[in-house]
Amino acid sequence: MSARKIETITIAIVGKTGHGKSSTGYTILRQNAFEETPNSSDSTEILGLRREHFDNYLFKVYDLPGVKSTSFSQNHINRQLFSLMDSASKIDLFMFVFSYTCRFTAEEEESLCDLQKVFGKHFLRNHGIIVVTHGDYCSKYASERNITPDEAFRQWCENSGEKFKRIKYMVNNRLLLVYNKGSFEDNERLESSKKMHEMAIKMFEQKTPYTKEEFEKTNSRCNIL
Repeated sequence: MSARKIETITIAIVGKTGHGKSSTGYTILRQNAFEETPNSSDSTEILGLRREHFDNYLFKVYDLPGVKSTSFSQNHINRQLFSLMDSASKIDLFMFVFSYTCRFTAEEEESLCDLQKVFGKHFLRNHGIIVVTHGDYCSKYASERNITPDEAFRQWCENSGEKFKRIKYMVNNRLLLVYNKGSFEDNERLESSKKMHEMAIKMFEQKTPYTKEEFEKTNSRCNIL
């Protein structure tokens, strides 16, 4: 019996700096390391790492530069996004990362709009999920109030304002609370990794990835270089 073919699943992690993008990537891959992609001409992001042997899938994860970064110009960030698509050619899943400890303000909404300008208005609706980090704070809140973490997270979503509810509706409630602290063998972090794998596989199996052609329709290289 021949071995099952290894399928490649490509994930792009997006969002503002400081919300836990890199640690989310580490949880997916179960190791603390990102390597610079060969196509990256600048000294920093884009960063990527490949990890095999997850149920016959090769997970290829890109940690994109944080939108609204104070360290880099928008042109620099845009060049990195083009580098991403040159390297990846397709994205099976975008993960829009947002911290449980923050409020979804107009600035967060604007950061999503900036991403839509580059990837297209419907990139998150068609190809994305929301990943809420710092699940340990949710568990602490639940323990203090003698409720389950699921109920605490439901309350958090309900109280996060209309702006957050709009993007939650946009992605058809594709929403995960993740735990990025502790070792990769810790039950909560390992379970978070498994859930993100399951979501990525589900999106991959739809066979409708975000493609380089779709990206090029949205952008003109001469406008950003």
